[in-house]
Amino acid sequence: MHYSERLLIHIKQAERITQAAKEAAVREAGITAAQQGALAVLSDNPGINAAELARKLSVTPQTMNSLLSRLETRGLIARTPHPVHGTLIEIRLTERGAEVFAQADALVAKLDARLAEGLSEAETAAVRELLARIVRNAETPGR
Repeated sequence: MHYSERLLIHIKQAERITQAAKEAAVREAGITAAQQGALAVLSDNPGINAAELARKLSVTPQTMNSLLSRLETRGLIARTPHPVHGTLIEIRLTERGAEVFAQADALVAKLDARLAEGLSEAETAAVRELLARIVRNAETPGR
């Protein structure tokens, strides 16, 4: 099989193009795709710490601290000591952060709908299932 026909090439191209589209979409909300990802995880996990947030987003702790500093400077998140374990710092969306996330999430949802245009619900579900299987295959070493 020619390299241009390999699954990896198609996955990479789809990731590159959809990520660029997401960057453009969330720019309307005044944030980056990385910031939108962090706000999304924080909206589902209020009080999470930076290390766990970095793990969930598959970034280094240094990258996460830089991203959190920018979000905090803009008033989108608040970092406070854990009420029991004072050395742990909890991260939460501020009211403004929740508003920006809601705006960005609506833009991402609109993009998601555009990506699925022309696909039936069954096809969309099949794409999700196939991609999930590919991820599981990639995570299994030695296959």
